[in-house]
Amino acid sequence: MLQEVIEHTSDDHPELLAGTAMEVSHLHGLLATLFRMEITAELLQSLREPELAETLREAGFDLTELEATDVPDHVVLESLATEFAALFLGPGEHISPHESVHSGRSDRPGLWGEEAVQVRRFVKALGYDYEADYHGLPDHISVELELMAALARHEAEALHRGDLAAAVNALDFQDEFMREHLLTWVPGFCAKVAEHAQSAFYRSLARLTREFLVEEAEEVGRRRRILAESTPLD
Repeated sequence: MLQEVIEHTSDDHPELLAGTAMEVSHLHGLLATLFRMEITAELLQSLREPELAETLREAGFDLTELEATDVPDHVVLESLATEFAALFLGPGEHISPHESVHSGRSDRPGLWGEEAVQVRRFVKALGYDYEADYHGLPDHISVELELMAALARHEAEALHRGDLAAAVNALDFQDEFMREHLLTWVPGFCAKVAEHAQSAFYRSLARLTREFLVEEAEEVGRRRRILAESTPLD
């Protein structure tokens, strides 16, 4: 469960809340990376780092395939790359990692739907832009998770410098994006991934992502209420 990944403090001091927000940002970023690309040798080594591996194991993430000592790394990487392509890329049937395909708010779901346009507008309105070498769609799950990582990081930075109003603002955007986008499709998407994944790694990724987002949506509201009560808002 999320509480095993991130031990949310019961202390409401802004500095401690900042630590929670930064941990949330890191987890959003890690999940974004795992959905954005197949596992590379460098990423494999990062996931094997004792501190991160222990944190993921405590959350129920099955790392058996990554830590098998009797299987060469290149075999592990090839197997996971095949799984990644089968799940998210195709050819053939796959589970599109794009909001427009899954949200159910459009009469004709498909790539570059209204949801993709809305996400692009949201990103631009916040002053972000897409990297020049990014040629994917705006509503890819990795992009949406990266946006959440950035907003949680801004929340943490604002709290560290004592700008509670800016932290509340960052939380408002997190709450809005969660409700309007991530929660409308990612839980269902993750359920499909968990059902079709052949590897324990991608089944674990789907389960952890779903649980994290559902619980973090509640946590965002809690942090926002705490700070709003201690911040004079216009």
